[in-house]
Amino acid sequence: MPLNDLLQNRRSTRRFRPDAPIDRAELNALISQANRAPSSNNAQPWRIMVLTDPVLRQRLLPEAYGQEQIITASAVLVLLGDRTAYREPNLRRIHQQEFADGCFDANVRDFLIQAAVQFYQPFDETNTQRSLALDCGLWAMAFMLAAEAAGWQTVPMTGYRRDGLHRVLNLSERYLDVMLIALGKGAERGHRTLRQDAAAVSAWDGLPE
Repeated sequence: MPLNDLLQNRRSTRRFRPDAPIDRAELNALISQANRAPSSNNAQPWRIMVLTDPVLRQRLLPEAYGQEQIITASAVLVLLGDRTAYREPNLRRIHQQEFADGCFDANVRDFLIQAAVQFYQPFDETNTQRSLALDCGLWAMAFMLAAEAAGWQTVPMTGYRRDGLHRVLNLSERYLDVMLIALGKGAERGHRTLRQDAAAVSAWDGLPE
């Protein structure tokens, strides 16, 4: 499906068919497609918990204010940002893999590692959270478009209790929760919404009014 059609047709779906499981291999393929999303210094800080266990999802339900898609969707993805992804071991591992795959020579590899380490070194928690949210947000949109192209519906969710999510899923402080994404076959299509055109949100060489 052309990209424009995906963008025009995608809707947030909140009512899913509970009888539509997704094959693990297909979901892994969608995650791999979304992993093509860009990220700061190619750090790829997204980490995804795929929730399919009914008992676990039932425990999560009250922390998500009782939103039914938590238990009716084929899977619920917990999108997390890994704070350690911006540290040298992960940056070195990724750029070494790129070097080994022939993406660039050793000089470029060493430059990229050094530049990335220096870039992140002064980051405080505010900077880290901002960068993780941006990188993971890019991943989320890529995933939702990949799912739409494959005939699945999604809805991004930020309506949940953060403390409760961390408690139910036993998440350490290493991870920043960014959002949940419910995925499945819609029991009904999400309602139509409107978007502003370019003239309403942009201006040439200045801010829009």
